[in-house]
Amino acid sequence: MKLRTLVWCAAGLAASASCGSSGLPEQVSGERIVVTLEGGDPGSADNPLPISFDPSAPFTIKLEMFRGDGSPDTDFNSYVRITSKPGTVFSVNGGQDGRNVKLQNGVADGVQVTIEASFGPTRIWAQDIGYVPGSITPGDPLPACSNGIDDDGDGRVDYPADPGCYASNDDDETAGTGATGVSPIIYYALPRIADVRGGPTQSGTGTPFPFEQVDIDTGYDASSNAFRWDTIVTGLSSDGFFVTDLQDENNDPQAGLGYGSVFAYTFSAPQKIGVCDRLRLLEGTSADFFGYTELNFPTWAVEYWDPNARPCLVPDPVVLAPGDWNNSPLMFKNESGLVRVLTDGTVTLHVGAHMGPGKPDATSGFLPVQDANGVWETNCDLNGDGKVEFTNLNEAACANACEADNECTEFSSYLSQSGFTIVVTDGTTVAKAQGNASAATSYDPVANAGQPLHAFTGLLRYFSGGNQFTIQARCDDDVVADLNAPVLDSSHACVNQNGNIPDQQQ
Repeated sequence: MKLRTLVWCAAGLAASASCGSSGLPEQVSGERIVVTLEGGDPGSADNPLPISFDPSAPFTIKLEMFRGDGSPDTDFNSYVRITSKPGTVFSVNGGQDGRNVKLQNGVADGVQVTIEASFGPTRIWAQDIGYVPGSITPGDPLPACSNGIDDDGDGRVDYPADPGCYASNDDDETAGTGATGVSPIIYYALPRIADVRGGPTQSGTGTPFPFEQVDIDTGYDASSNAFRWDTIVTGLSSDGFFVTDLQDENNDPQAGLGYGSVFAYTFSAPQKIGVCDRLRLLEGTSADFFGYTELNFPTWAVEYWDPNARPCLVPDPVVLAPGDWNNSPLMFKNESGLVRVLTDGTVTLHVGAHMGPGKPDATSGFLPVQDANGVWETNCDLNGDGKVEFTNLNEAACANACEADNECTEFSSYLSQSGFTIVVTDGTTVAKAQGNASAATSYDPVANAGQPLHAFTGLLRYFSGGNQFTIQARCDDDVVADLNAPVLDSSHACVNQNGNIPDQQQ
């Protein structure tokens, strides 16, 4: 059904003839739905309901259709659609008509609605979208929007050609009134980073709020200008920044949970933010990019780090052992967090020795080999089109051979993505880890192929296309090649020791 244009009224503006005193949306015709919350615990601003990914206890609502002149529309005998913003409607009246409720003489009372994955101030919405659920039972008459007839005489036939058809099982080709109404606020807690990362529900493999605009609870209390817990900037990149909820304050219900880090994608280098800054505000659209949870189009506000006022607070990196690289739950728990591989007397690491621009051929079976000049042949872009295509049998054989070789870095991938192999071993277990040193400009992985590393530190990113995790170094401090050189702690590595307060605020 084609909805009429809605006129939106900003809350807090003076009431007008078209807005009404509530500040709620109304459409031009003036038809509106009043949604009354009759039962269920709505929480409160001071004591919000906890976020839950299971269906809530039922909320009981009453729906009433009103005309533009304020009188009850007793002629309305059709369905309205029930939604929740934010969150998802799990069931309406047990699901007898999906998420739709029929009003009789303009009223539906005692409607039972359960919702899930709601957060922050939540409202139950009702909207007349002109949808009448039709039968899909074999032998029953076909719904109006799939019967091949122009039922409403507008020259357009059935779904999706007829804009009055919401779906193929819509039994009414005419448009709805567009009338909309929302319930009073149901108060839920704001999500923390671990909630957005899907830590409690999906083991960090995907966000439970896909494409939702989320306002993250960073621990900052504006009323007292104090932090209940700390959410700290741990790294910057050319396209965003990384933050970590420390989860370590006294009585913190998430203490030790993990999944507390996330990447905020800003497209270009973020401004007016630095490592050690503490976040007051963080909002963005939660989404998974090839399995990697990000906040897109983020908005943020920080308390700039002043070394005279508090410590840096960037947490120590999690040291990954060789066996950890095959432990997916543990790796997802640390996604976007600060991690490290380290030569420590038990574990050793070095840059993969097999790395070079040469292209292998069938003579070697496309295995990584050296040419007559000692140059390694690990470039599997055999036809030079800029990518390795697995539909090309030779390129696929080359890439698979490199993947099976613990020392091999596929060179075309290194040229395009800067990822290279780091071999981590304790003498028994060998892990083929991946690093990215593009931000450590003084370090050349190709020149150091086969050479030892003392430590490689950075933020852990994931890409499902290669089913691999990559440690992305933040600066030169994160790559320590000399086995006798010190490894800086988190309060010094990649940190401006003079603090981050902008000049105009000093």
